[in-house]
Amino acid sequence: MVARAEPVTTGDQQRFAASPLWAGGAVVSLLLLGLFAPSGLLLLMFLGLIILSHEGGHLLAARASGMKPTEFFWGFGPEVVAFTHNGCRYGIKALFLGGYVKLEGMTPTSELPDGFAEAGTYRAASHRGRLATILAGPAVNIATAVVTFTFVALRKGDSMGAAVRIGFVNTWYVIESTFAALGVLFANLGSYVNVIAGRAGTEDVPVRFLSPVGQAQVSGNVVELGWNASLMWLGILSCAVGVINLVPMPPLDGSHALIAFGEGVAQRLFPNKKIAFNVARMLPLAYITVAVLVVLSLSALVLDIRDL
Repeated sequence: MVARAEPVTTGDQQRFAASPLWAGGAVVSLLLLGLFAPSGLLLLMFLGLIILSHEGGHLLAARASGMKPTEFFWGFGPEVVAFTHNGCRYGIKALFLGGYVKLEGMTPTSELPDGFAEAGTYRAASHRGRLATILAGPAVNIATAVVTFTFVALRKGDSMGAAVRIGFVNTWYVIESTFAALGVLFANLGSYVNVIAGRAGTEDVPVRFLSPVGQAQVSGNVVELGWNASLMWLGILSCAVGVINLVPMPPLDGSHALIAFGEGVAQRLFPNKKIAFNVARMLPLAYITVAVLVVLSLSALVLDIRDL
């Protein structure tokens, strides 16, 4: 059951809703996590900052490009708490490991909600606006890393000029390392399978995913080292999330950016034709990508629990 309260409004309609059941469950889960796995709570805080800044980048760029987002949520699944403002629903959902901004008209044939104007859709925006909207999320993550690394350098006593240079150098190092790690991971999938099957030790895999359990352990360790180490870890996670989202495979941001860029180039080459690629055709590949990520995540969880 969802309890709803309608506050007094001025101008635009605002609707607030909260689910006592899911809100209570979320509070209890956070309390248990804090009591029995405080490092997991720390990781959740880090991920919350990263996810909200990433999706916030998408939201602001979408609005600047003339789109009208209809949902902005941290998490997936049932709503815990939410409110509606200016036609967009903001809130928190029960599964905290993720987030999204909903844009109507992501495909040329997708249907719109009743009363939603075509002018506010993703497909009605310019190619430049679409590209900016898609890239804004990863860009915010990478910019967060630059700022974080710069701030740590300032805390250590470096001058502003030196600190900014260190911020960019460290961010570029994380970008290079993340892409290199992804390449090594997929080049050694056979060894990874052997480790999961118990035919080899984790030392035989040069690179592997860390599950939330492994990431929580790292988060707990770095927090014990102080503010500087914690901020560096936040910058590393933020940058890595941004880079991984740039991989051109659906449903990651990189695939949407590639399509928007390709459509823009094609439209310039053939200005008298309407160029629109139906991303719905890429759904099978998106399902495969999601399946691979789920398998990698679950196998990482098994390995991290095995190593406890």
